Amino acid sequence: MDVKQMFDSLATHEQPPTTVDANRAMAAGRAVRRRRRAAVAGATASVAVAVAVAAVLAVGTVHPWPRQDGVAVAVPATPSAAPTVTATPRPTYKGFAELKKRYPPKGKVASVPPLLMWVSDAPRKNELFLCESGPNGSSCSGFPPLAAKEFARRQGKLRRVPVWFGVAKDDVHGVTAVARDGRKVPGALRRGVGPGLGLWAVEYPPDVRSLVFTGAKGETLQRIAL
Repeated sequence: MDVKQMFDSLATHEQPPTTVDANRAMAAGRAVRRRRRAAVAGATASVAVAVAVAAVLAVGTVHPWPRQDGVAVAVPATPSAAPTVTATPRPTYKGFAELKKRYPPKGKVASVPPLLMWVSDAPRKNELFLCESGPNGSSCSGFPPLAAKEFARRQGKLRRVPVWFGVAKDDVHGVTAVARDGRKVPGALRRGVGPGLGLWAVEYPPDVRSLVFTGAKGETLQRIAL
């Protein structure tokens, strides 16, 4: 082998490395970085979704809510408010508390619109007090027991207001004011307020003729002419 052939053989085995394309290398690097960023973003989104779901479950029960496109969306249920119990207050009239303390009820206080009424013991023997409290103030007046054939009695009327009130036996179930032309105005009656007694009040028309007291079957027990 001559010198030229020897150098040609060495040149074949010791060629310099292939030239690298710089543009292709930069593009490959950018692709790798994009894939890494996408992976990180996906992990972050998964964590955010998990946190959001946990928050919804913490607020309350979720239920499907249809959207316009037909896709169901989880919406937190609104907690129902506890029902508020509201009691109807008894009206407070001037002098009511003082009168009730002075003449305590012998039974219970009855709401007989437009009055609060009760029965109390009277200083006199065999007599009771009928106490009433209303828009015109409060007062008590004594009355003897009802007679054997007497079912009801007028005890008084309000000033400047066309209202009669009184007592009745527990046999009485209704009271009605009857006008001269036959019109009937039902009154209010509370039975069992005192010992065997009920209390009543009725707003009467200007041309009232009588008060009619009826029994359990609607029968007339007593008629009081006015």
